[in-house]
Amino acid sequence: MQRALSTFIRLGIVREVDGKISIWKFADEFANGEIEYAEFLWRGIKQSWVLAGNFPEGIEGLRRVHYVVIHAEEPLSSTEIRDQLTAQFDYEYNDAGIRGYPELLVQLGALRQTDDGYVTGPRSSTFENRWRRADVFFRLERWFHHRGPSVDVPRDTIKKALVKYYMYRESGGWGRHRQLYNRFLEDYVRETSRKSDVANPQIHLSESYQKDEDIRGELRERIKEKFPGIGGQELGGLYEDTLRDILAAETEAEAREIRAAASPGISRRDLQSRVDTVRDHYTPPPDFSLFDWQREAIDDWFSDGDSAPERGIAQVVTGAGKTVMALGAINEWLQKHPDGVVTVVVPTKVLMHQWLREFVDKLNAPLSDIGWAGDGHKDSHEDCRILVSIVNSAVKDDYLETSLRDANTDDHLLVADECHRYTGDVHSRVLEYPNSATLGLSATPLSTINPESDDLTEDDERLLDALGSLFYRLSYEEGIDRGLISEFTINYVGFELTPAERHTYDQFSKKVSSAVQDIEARHSHRLAELQGSYPQKLQTIMESSNSATPAISDFFEYTTRRRELIAEAVSRQAITHRLLESAIEADKKSIVFQERIEQLEQMIAPYDQRDEKTQTGKYGSKEQGRANLYHQYETELEEVNRDLENLFFSGSYAPVMYHSGHRNDEWNDWAIEWFRDDGFANVMLSVQALKEGVDVPSADVGIIRVSSGNVRERIQTLGRILRTGNEPDEPSTLYVLYARDTVDERIFEEVDWKAEIGGTHQYYRWETGEEVIKGDLVGPDPEFEPDVSSYQPPEIPDISELERGDPYEGPRRGRTISVNAEGRPFQDSADGRKFITTPEVEAVAEYVYRLRGGGRIIVNEADHMITVTEEGPVFLGVLEADSFEYEEDDDDVPESFEEFIS
Repeated sequence: MQRALSTFIRLGIVREVDGKISIWKFADEFANGEIEYAEFLWRGIKQSWVLAGNFPEGIEGLRRVHYVVIHAEEPLSSTEIRDQLTAQFDYEYNDAGIRGYPELLVQLGALRQTDDGYVTGPRSSTFENRWRRADVFFRLERWFHHRGPSVDVPRDTIKKALVKYYMYRESGGWGRHRQLYNRFLEDYVRETSRKSDVANPQIHLSESYQKDEDIRGELRERIKEKFPGIGGQELGGLYEDTLRDILAAETEAEAREIRAAASPGISRRDLQSRVDTVRDHYTPPPDFSLFDWQREAIDDWFSDGDSAPERGIAQVVTGAGKTVMALGAINEWLQKHPDGVVTVVVPTKVLMHQWLREFVDKLNAPLSDIGWAGDGHKDSHEDCRILVSIVNSAVKDDYLETSLRDANTDDHLLVADECHRYTGDVHSRVLEYPNSATLGLSATPLSTINPESDDLTEDDERLLDALGSLFYRLSYEEGIDRGLISEFTINYVGFELTPAERHTYDQFSKKVSSAVQDIEARHSHRLAELQGSYPQKLQTIMESSNSATPAISDFFEYTTRRRELIAEAVSRQAITHRLLESAIEADKKSIVFQERIEQLEQMIAPYDQRDEKTQTGKYGSKEQGRANLYHQYETELEEVNRDLENLFFSGSYAPVMYHSGHRNDEWNDWAIEWFRDDGFANVMLSVQALKEGVDVPSADVGIIRVSSGNVRERIQTLGRILRTGNEPDEPSTLYVLYARDTVDERIFEEVDWKAEIGGTHQYYRWETGEEVIKGDLVGPDPEFEPDVSSYQPPEIPDISELERGDPYEGPRRGRTISVNAEGRPFQDSADGRKFITTPEVEAVAEYVYRLRGGGRIIVNEADHMITVTEEGPVFLGVLEADSFEYEEDDDDVPESFEEFIS
């Protein structure tokens, strides 16, 4: 009985006030036969779930289930509905499944159940509108969509509650989200709507919101009266300022032009408003001048240096002004080539818009010369001298190549912004289209900091071949010296894995070592021949092999699992909490970087609260490994999770989040805007290093909570927090968290960060004392700098005094030659063993046979031949031959015993 009563209360059929049970007026109407059961049920749900705030997320659950059914081509079972929710909305489920929502929708008349599954019900179209009107969060989300994130209503405290509610729900938080919901519910909906006992509950807006709606409604009516040809639907969702501009138009044509310009993206009207009618075309503003470095770079690009004139790549630190430098180069190039055309290729829509505005603002380029391709727009060089194109649009159906052909000119300057993004098989086509001049721009054009390195990848080589060499470099250190960017400190925080994590890490490392040994034995000759990193070589071998490659599969599996283990190390939670807390107390703005969305969610919704998520009863647990860790360190993790959650709900903590997984991309735009507002957000939780071209407001503190270890990403991340422009004197601090005595430390081996990027580098440790996870930050101390000597390959030794049989301390990787039990050297091939007859190899094989009865000869990168005995590596000599000679097959040798005796 109690359980049934609880269900009735939750559904809004009855209510409980001061321990007494009563019924709503609409229940009286139902009892008297005045309304149908479905209508009675809907009013109860709206009263309880929405207006009383008992289960607001349930409305979204009903809406989503209804959506997948009405958009299905055939009836759906409960399991199929669940699968569709997972595929379309990334829902996950606990044992409660989809909680009987389909059955509830049947009772409401929104769905109908057949023998084949669920289909649309008799009141389906009615509920499509009802869900939107009843979802308070959705309505406020649309409020920002129509008015922008900086609108005065609602006030900031309510905005923050809405943002936290969204973040908490999206991250799987459960329980405390309703206190956030009630804050904006009470602000948005009139008290009389929330608390009155009426026959038909309605959502009436509070006075401040209704006043805004009334103003916009009045403007729409006046526009329709002034311009009868413009319908109400065309005016829906426009900002108040846009409606006023339309009303002020003199003609309907002008009004429609203003309406078109209000669409998402950028329009010629937007650009026209930026044109300086006094200034000559292709001239900068009177108060504008290039930085010294920009003038130097332009002169170097035109000169005949390491790269051919008008070709090459500029490697310039983020925020120093490489776009303005490129505009200066473009301007001079256009003057030198009056019949020439320019293409600026960019990776994102945001960057395309930025370049278009800069052409007008900095050069006052005439609009008749400017075009763009992307974001629903497609101009051509046939109509304009300057084309800014998103790379996807440029290569689709080879559009840029066609555009250049229509331009009918031999002079074409290709500007590749963020040029490191164009090395893939598809995007690299943009570098192959006809051009007479090239200018590449990037803070990290190559995968290595040092362009003279022997470790250039195939992608690096492709980029240099297509665009030219690096003709100008502006490093972080030089940027600081020139006053272009702020001084910065990088604090490295090393922590220990927990005993359980260390045990698993060691097991994975053993699996990796075993796989590498097998790989070296089977594929060493191929590894020596291939270019690229070790994983890239293995990938090539796998793709070209006609048979299974279990060792390579094991290598990828266990290196991935080992990296995930390190990324999920539980100490990262405690350290990040401490750093964020300190930054907030010091009134500093912070950006926290991680690799995956799931890692970001860990900072918002603690795992012990994630058994059940807020959308349709989601989530199950795909985090089983972390759940096991939770049970091992339950007490400490509970404390860390509680600390994180308390920080999240504290008034001083005002976060936003930026990542690619939003169901509505506008949340990223709003996050940037709110983080730029010094009075609003003070923490941005992001995934990876944020996208190139995103105008990220500078921060005081950056925290790389989880990093891929990629050199390019590390440099981009640093660029995201540095202060530039008008505030380069404000210092920035970057914290880098890493697991000690793991492959996490290899980032120190690959790059000498102090030498390459300058700045101050300090080393800390997270000391846990008697605990396992919680601890204190100790340092800075130079003694805490990781010792990466164990990760560094041995140097090539001087062999002038070495003789065959002497111990060898050099590299032990390279091509391998096998020696069989008869002392004959051979290599495996697809056709079987190929015996080597090169005299010097046969002599060394004879020595290995006498030494150990056969085995392997390793030929390393210096052509030193070695073998490994129980006492260690042994020097065998230097391979002088450029290629091997092999024993020829004897076609007369019988292939079988039957052939031999026949």
